[in-house]
This record gives sequence, structure tokens and C-alpha cells, in this order.
Amino acid sequence: MNEILSKTTENDIYKKSRLFYIIEAAVEYFLATFVAGAYLAKMTSAIGMSDGLTGIITSFVSLGFGFQIFALFLAGKKPIKPFIIVMNLITQLFFTFLYVIPIIDISATVKTVIFIILFLSGEIIKNIIYSPKFAWEMGIVDDHKRGSFTATKEMVSLLSGIVISVTMGNFIDRLEAAGNQRGAFILGGITMFALTAIHTTLLILIKEKPEKVENEPIGLLIKNSVTDKKLLVLIPLFVFWNIATYATTPFYGTYQLNDLGMNMTTVTVIASLGAIVRACVSRPMGRLADKRSFVTSLNLCFIISLFAFVANIFAGVAFYTVHMILYSISMAGINSGIVNLVYDFVPRSRRTSALAVKNTVVGFAGFFTTLAASPLVEYIQKSGNKFLFFEHIYAQQILSAFSVIMIIICIVYLNLVVKPAKPTLDYEE
Repeated sequence: MNEILSKTTENDIYKKSRLFYIIEAAVEYFLATFVAGAYLAKMTSAIGMSDGLTGIITSFVSLGFGFQIFALFLAGKKPIKPFIIVMNLITQLFFTFLYVIPIIDISATVKTVIFIILFLSGEIIKNIIYSPKFAWEMGIVDDHKRGSFTATKEMVSLLSGIVISVTMGNFIDRLEAAGNQRGAFILGGITMFALTAIHTTLLILIKEKPEKVENEPIGLLIKNSVTDKKLLVLIPLFVFWNIATYATTPFYGTYQLNDLGMNMTTVTVIASLGAIVRACVSRPMGRLADKRSFVTSLNLCFIISLFAFVANIFAGVAFYTVHMILYSISMAGINSGIVNLVYDFVPRSRRTSALAVKNTVVGFAGFFTTLAASPLVEYIQKSGNKFLFFEHIYAQQILSAFSVIMIIICIVYLNLVVKPAKPTLDYEE
């Protein structure tokens, strides 16, 4: 850990900030966990939303990526820290209030509308500040240690997240078993509010590295970003990956609770198993990327994710557990690998705008993929889980088969198009 946190004597003033960054990322992970997956499905089910609508709402995470294009207006703004802190606080308060909506004494329609507005607004704001926030925080990390640092950061988030998630899931199950669902949502709201306060404090403690920024006219900045040849090589890969994941994963929350009959404790235990194995392989994946390349680590992780979705083609808690473990292993390198691949191929001066453009394109791709898959989910459920010549099959099984095809396309594109391309790598020596 000390090796990861230390940089050079000249930049040692950022050592504590890197530690705060690791802790802040963990708290941010907790906050994201409690408004996703089974937790989100628990809230939407209490309001009375259908599985298809829940899947669409889940995909708002991807739709929110589309608003990262507005981060281009923030590319030359320094210091960016105060603005990000305020906007991030607003976002987390929106998400906190989601736990209050199910227990408010108003009609289900009004609850649904308020829930969608708050969730979508939170995702929009979160994504507008994502790229400049990432650039601010990663600016205090040595470029040559990005793989190891992001792996350490992820490992801390996952391992600490296990304790938080299992504890919360257990409390919710106990309260609901006692017939106190209202108490479960109140507990969730209080927890979200406390985590928001801690997260905001940590952001305040992280220093911002002063940098000289050449302010380009916004029109020229957008033009240079969307026509960057290196970035254009990468974007199709990211689009294929988002199509593969957003065709299936947004429907997992209701799949776990309604189709496989899991309670929140079981859901969190399976998620914890995935988090443990992901944490165990995060550092090796980071070292592999630093030593070889992020293309190499992504290649391995895409192959593992392929087998993960193959496992989910078969129904049942056991196969879903295998899927989650393999998928978690693959995500140990995919999430950080995709971002760091952009950092490898795009000049330092355009990293914020490149991330914004990339996330905008892939965000819309993911959202419209889920939007297209939702009618199929609704159709199979209304047909009594029958589809074509299958007498009993869940929509998630069909969608997992589609994800397998898309991941194969990812692997082919990565090796035939991305791998031969040369990264920019304009590191500060």
C-alpha cells in the first residue's frame, strides 16, 4: 500500500490525498451499491413498478453517461474541486431521498414519477462531473502506477463493501420478516445520509493538483475530441461492451428477487463472494496491465466475462452464483482497463474531454440496448416464461446468450483493431 501511495519526494504532499481518495472511492461504492441491483429493485417493487420498467430505470445509469458530453464545458475550469463537491452533494441527496419515496402516503403514479425524476437527475449530475472529478483525483497518481493504484482502490472498495452490504441486507431482511418494511426504508435513508456526509468530507480533504490548462474554444474542443483518431479506434470496443452488459445486467435485480426467489441476505452473500474474488485478482490484474499493457489485461478479462455469461444461460441460483463470480473476476480488469486504455491512447491535455465523449457515446448505446431488451422481458414474463420452442425459460437466459455473442465481437475487435494501434503514452517522466 505504501508503494502505491508514495510517488516522488517532490509530490509527497499528495500522499495523504491519495489515501483519502482510496477511502472516498470506497464510500462512493457503498452509495452506488444501495441504489442499484436488488436494493433498487426492492424500492421499485414497493412502489409497484414492473420488472421491465425497473430494468429501464436501472439503465438510466447508462443514459446518464450520455450527459458527460457537458463535461467538455468544464475541461478548462480550474480549480474544479469546489464545483464538484457541491454538485456531488446534490446528487447524493437525490439518491438518499429515493428511500423515502416508498413510504410517503401518495399515489403509486406520483411516487413513480418522483422516483424517476430524482434517479435520472442524480445520474445526469453525477455523470456531468464524472470526467473532471476523475481527472482531478487521478491527477495526483503517478501515470506509471495507474494500474496498481486503481486495483488497490478497487480492492479496498470491494472488501469493505462486503461488510456494509451484508450488514444492510441482513437488517432489511430482519425488519421485513417482522413486518416492518417501512423501518427498512428508513434505515436505508439514514445510512445513505450518513455516507453522504462522510463522502463529502473526504472530497474536501483531497487536494487538487494545480495544472496549466490551455483553454480551447468549446467548438474547437468538441471538434478535436470527436475527431481524435486514437479515440475513434477505441469507441467501438466500448460500445460493443456496453451493449453486451446492458442487454442483461439491468434485469438482474428483479431476476434475483422475483424469478430465483432470493432474499436480500442471499443476494448480498453472492455479491460478497464476487467481491472477494474480484478483490483477490485486482492487484494481479493491475500489475499485469502495468507490466504488459491494458490491452493484454482486457483480453484476459473479456474471455472470463464470456464464460460468465455462458453460465447465466442456464437458470438457477447455482449457475447465477457461478456467473457472478466469473463476472466479478472479469470486472477486476475491465472497469479500470477501459478508462486507462483511454488514458494510454489520448494525450494528457484531452483526457477529460476524451472520457466525456467516450462515455456519452457508450452511455446512449447501453441505455437504448436496455430499452430494446425491455419489451422482450415483458413479453416472456406475460407468456408464462415461454419463448419460441422453450417451455420454461427466463428472459435473462435469452439475453445472456446475446451478451455472449457481443463479447465475442469485443474480443475480435480488441485483437484485430485496437491491439495493432499504438498508444500515445505522454507520461510525465
